[in-house]
Amino acid sequence: MLLASSTLFALMAAGTKLATRRFPGPEVALVRFVTGIAVTAVAALAGRARLRPRRLGWLFTRGFFGGSAVVAYFMSIQAIPVGVATLLNQTQPVYTMLFSWGLLSERPRRIALAALSLTMVGVVVIVGVRHLQFHGSRGELLGVFSAVASGLAVTAIRAARRGDDDGHPPETAWTVFLSFTTLGALVTLPFVFAPLGTWIAPGPSGWALLLGVGATGVAAQLIMTDALGHVTGVQSGIISQSTVPLTVLLGIGLLGERLTASFVVGAVLALSGVGLTIWATAAARRRDRSAPGEPARL
Repeated sequence: MLLASSTLFALMAAGTKLATRRFPGPEVALVRFVTGIAVTAVAALAGRARLRPRRLGWLFTRGFFGGSAVVAYFMSIQAIPVGVATLLNQTQPVYTMLFSWGLLSERPRRIALAALSLTMVGVVVIVGVRHLQFHGSRGELLGVFSAVASGLAVTAIRAARRGDDDGHPPETAWTVFLSFTTLGALVTLPFVFAPLGTWIAPGPSGWALLLGVGATGVAAQLIMTDALGHVTGVQSGIISQSTVPLTVLLGIGLLGERLTASFVVGAVLALSGVGLTIWATAAARRRDRSAPGEPARL
């Protein structure tokens, strides 16, 4: 599920780069959030979505910081190459690991740190170390901020999607998603309209592009939110690294970027880390089934 989500996020990133050539990043983000709210409303009216918010603190954290991360990420994509922006955003596993360790007591084992290191090296090789030499670039700083905010948001999803020691049931994926889209839209609004932003009215083709970005983002987010109820923050962070090589690959096909040796080497490293994570997760679950009293961790 997380690999499917990463593929959709890569499609969203490529579409966002195309969209931000015509529209401001916050405007693209707002359409994505509003699309999510509309999908949730339709699902709720059809009886397909259960909305029962209980853990309001975690839901607010998820919505506020998740929304902030998306706005910063889209603005970063507008300012710098999509591969660089995606790389910086996908450093969020480092922050997810730290937040999950500090807030959820999910202490990572050595194999998780090894897999994380492997994927991080891979994504750095893909984009090239030269792009990480900061010169106060607004786009690059926005990419870093999006990673930190996303790390906290992913940790909040993990907390909201699991029960607690007091017997409170986990939040539904739809409830977590609604908090993200609603608070995300509220966070984005000031940067879309005057005095902080400018709304550019889309034509038919513009709406098609914006709604395409919104649809892929909504699908990716729903799949990811559901999957995060079954894995640790470190596992999800490592697997999500596959978004970077997939985004660069789409950049080659859709945006005219060239296939480089660094991409091939980096993709092998990153996807090797993903494979190691899946293998280790499956092994942990097999041990968990054979010994129910022993918690399964990567």
